Amino acid sequence: MQGLVKDIFGEPIIGASVVIKGTTNGTITGLDGEFSLNNVEKGSVIQVSFIGYQTQEIAWNGQPLTLTLKEDSRQLEEVIVVGFGTQKKENLTGSVSQVSMDEVLGDRPVTSAAAALQGAMPGLTIGGGSGPGQSKSFNIRGTLSINGGSPLVLIDNVEGDINMLNPEDIESVTVLKDAASSAIYGARAAGGVVLVTTKRPKSGTNFNLNYNFNVGWEKPINVLEQASLLEYIDAYQEAGYTQTYWAGNGDVAKWRDYLVQYKKDPSSLNTIGDGIYKDTDGRVYWLSEKNIYDNILTTGFLNNHNISASGGTDKIRFRLSAGLSKENGPLYTDKDSYYRKNISAFVSADVLKWFTQEITVSYSDAKKKMPERVGNMVDFYSTRLVQYYPEGNMPAEIIGTDEELPTQTPMNMIRYAPVSTTRTAIPRISTRSIFKILPGWSVTAEYTFDRKDVNYDFYSGSFKYADCQLAVKNSIEAGQDYYKLQDEQTRYNAFNLYSNFEKKWGKHGFKAMVGFNQESSYYKLFMGQVKGQTAPSVPSFEGGSGEKLLQDSYSEYAIRSGFARLNYSFNDRYLLELNGRYDGSSKFPKNSRFGFFPSVSLGWRMGQEKFMNWSKSWLDDFKLRASYGSIGNQSIDPYSYTPAMNVGLDTVWLDGNDKVSVISLPGLVSSTFTWETVNSFNVGFDVSAFNNRLQVVFDWFKRKTTGMLSEGIEIPSVVGAGAPLQNIADLSSKGWEINLSWRDRIGNFSYNIGFNIYDSRAFIDKFNNESGFVDSNYVGKELGEYWGYVSDGYYTIDDFVLEDAQKGVWTLKDNVVSIQGVVPQPGDEKFKDLDGDNIISPASSTLSDSGDRKVIGSKTPRYQFGANIGVGYKGLSLDVRLQGVGKRDYVLGGAALFPFAGSSASDAVFQPLFYNQTDYWSAVSYDPNDPDFMKAKNPNAKLFRIYDQGNNVTSNTRASDKYIQNAAYLRVKNITLAYSFPKNWVQKAFMKDAKIYLSIENPFTFSSLPKGYDPEGNEYNEIVWNYPYYRTISLGANITF
Repeated sequence: MQGLVKDIFGEPIIGASVVIKGTTNGTITGLDGEFSLNNVEKGSVIQVSFIGYQTQEIAWNGQPLTLTLKEDSRQLEEVIVVGFGTQKKENLTGSVSQVSMDEVLGDRPVTSAAAALQGAMPGLTIGGGSGPGQSKSFNIRGTLSINGGSPLVLIDNVEGDINMLNPEDIESVTVLKDAASSAIYGARAAGGVVLVTTKRPKSGTNFNLNYNFNVGWEKPINVLEQASLLEYIDAYQEAGYTQTYWAGNGDVAKWRDYLVQYKKDPSSLNTIGDGIYKDTDGRVYWLSEKNIYDNILTTGFLNNHNISASGGTDKIRFRLSAGLSKENGPLYTDKDSYYRKNISAFVSADVLKWFTQEITVSYSDAKKKMPERVGNMVDFYSTRLVQYYPEGNMPAEIIGTDEELPTQTPMNMIRYAPVSTTRTAIPRISTRSIFKILPGWSVTAEYTFDRKDVNYDFYSGSFKYADCQLAVKNSIEAGQDYYKLQDEQTRYNAFNLYSNFEKKWGKHGFKAMVGFNQESSYYKLFMGQVKGQTAPSVPSFEGGSGEKLLQDSYSEYAIRSGFARLNYSFNDRYLLELNGRYDGSSKFPKNSRFGFFPSVSLGWRMGQEKFMNWSKSWLDDFKLRASYGSIGNQSIDPYSYTPAMNVGLDTVWLDGNDKVSVISLPGLVSSTFTWETVNSFNVGFDVSAFNNRLQVVFDWFKRKTTGMLSEGIEIPSVVGAGAPLQNIADLSSKGWEINLSWRDRIGNFSYNIGFNIYDSRAFIDKFNNESGFVDSNYVGKELGEYWGYVSDGYYTIDDFVLEDAQKGVWTLKDNVVSIQGVVPQPGDEKFKDLDGDNIISPASSTLSDSGDRKVIGSKTPRYQFGANIGVGYKGLSLDVRLQGVGKRDYVLGGAALFPFAGSSASDAVFQPLFYNQTDYWSAVSYDPNDPDFMKAKNPNAKLFRIYDQGNNVTSNTRASDKYIQNAAYLRVKNITLAYSFPKNWVQKAFMKDAKIYLSIENPFTFSSLPKGYDPEGNEYNEIVWNYPYYRTISLGANITF
């Protein structure tokens, strides 16, 4: 049998599936849309399908076939996963977003499914830092409670860790945002629900074997530019440190002179190694330029391999998969790595006409290594040193040992530092039994056992290194090395039993579900630490010769619930949904352990009304939605309602040397301790237009959390315990979100555009803070706000009594504002006197007396958005994904901004100095007899005067609007270029599909933040002390047999 498949424009459709219905005999159309199929009997039903087009069936009459596929205009019939079931998209009345994992993941070089979801759906925020194996967190629609409250993440209806899941095993991710959608999950769903559905083969699916791999290279972004060594020495002297460096072992003035001489003529000094000069007095001076990041950061490498096999008949279906992810991060060491293995198997069998049994078995195993700090040496100390002690000049204790002697550089302190290893293993087994009682009525029983074991071990070890004066040192003093072991065990059981019923009588449609849920979790931790190791090469707890510390903890909780849902539709136009869950949690006292949480939602498909007939030519559907519901929040520790005495080891005042067992007094608890309650109201609309090419979804929401747990009335100090937690605080938030998408196909050219944006704000409505302290929560406070001072430039010499200043006494003139507890000098930060008392101070730090502080910004991200653009022509495709924040304030600080941040004279020389830190205030002259004494050389400098921050008595680094930056940004998250080979080519190689691709993660970022600060990071998240974000360039292939 031969034939041709084309679209309504007459263009051939490449890759359309052509199958003899009811068999596995099939093929795929080639570049010209033609196909051929052997062993076809006359009268056989031929089924032709392709993504985005309506499936067509035709009986073969023995002649060549020509089939024209029409675009699928039935997008409204898309099935959306909801709690314990599915709903047609057209009948949804709650706020729900769903994405296909294949669409958002595509061919991106990411090892985490959560990372791929960033910017994919409005209202969903992905948090977490950077680095190999770094876990990501979810947030839905902003702050839920002052006590936290993350979304409930369910993998196939059971709680799980998405960070350990292989992204290639995920079919779709659904986010339930409002109470009407998530109330079915009760007290754990107050923060919303993330439903992860894993891949399942369909009935009658042909056997498919797929292999997907990619390799990638990681390069840190946002790297700071280091100042020159001469700029560094000048800044060091300008700071007013003592005229020696490295604890008095070198003369700074001589260091500068030697450096100038060396730059002019390196041969003029008798150096050893790379720019190391030993003076006649034996002091060592380092004269070569060394870049801090060349010594710390390099190119990381990752590779992902995934293989899966699936298929089946009308009676039995299966899918097997295995994944391997390995990542070596960009730190200059092999101890910065993440290695994960995933294996899963799924089998579904129709044992009887009325009984289907499913079983899923999976195993995830991860190993993460990272270098630990050795004292403070890894903190970028000794950035100017060469890497190893110069050959031929080894000290006596090293000569003859065949050892290299590393110097005290950041790279060496990372490379030779001990490593911590965290191993995580999660085996899981799930079963699902489906009983089809009658047409439209089924009963489902699910059981899952999940085991999670986390093992952490660390040995401090000891190694020799050369310090800045080339003296040999040990990283750990003898006998102070230690071995630490920590084991965590979690055992989780979940059982669901629920029944679904669906029936339609004329214009009346009914759908009902009722069920029971029982879950229990057990957690145990053991930690041991011992000093000294008799066999350091194989450290162990029993091999320790010194002090031993032991600690363990145990907790468990259980949940028992009944739930129900009722859907009613009239004429597929007027929609009603009722949800209710009766929840019981062991985290609360017996008298307040249970609660009922209901919700209701309404929908009106107004586009189906007769009065909307005028729009039928372009409007496919227009639906209005509204919902209201109440959910409990149980995001607390399992024993918060129980007075507890902690047992541990501590030194006592009678003998401060030995540790003994001590028992702490129990805290106070409230007798009315119970749920926090979240009430949610949501309105929105859905629009589908132009043959479903255009999709618009809009939501406005308001959420109020009442009875938040907070400290109640103040307790006299003689009681010896803090105030108990009580349900006495309230919080409210409101916001909106919109999702727009356009998708079209013109012959062999296809394109899609998507954009989503979301915003929310949260305020404290009730809180026990009668004094109104601004550094705590208070009524009316917007969460995330910053309090600080208002900058007013720098102090100048004109602000001081000149005669006193010439004597080294800094006396402010009478009309000049002073700073409480600080003696400022010219070049120090000056602030505006907001309360008019001529003294800069926080006063009482209350709302009624906040002194010279006010709200100067907010760290809450506003207008979070995501976008995607995709184009395709025949086998070539280009996809671009963007993500960003429209408004956010960011407090600059730390070592990426302030020179010698927190450094005293003894260690400032070890700190890096960056180019952006060289624009500091300085004086024309420091000579009291000079007419230009203390006059500003650069009055518009970005930074205050440089000084010894180890003896900091100024207020230059206190929070002020000067260091509040606009952290709005647009980041191109991914660009992927892919090519799918023509079907007739790959079929000759016994393949069904073959694709190659180039993908770049984080290629571009547009932000006004200075270098060294990443807009995705939290406040103060600068590159100096935090793991850098990086760009990944990868190549890969996806092959199906």
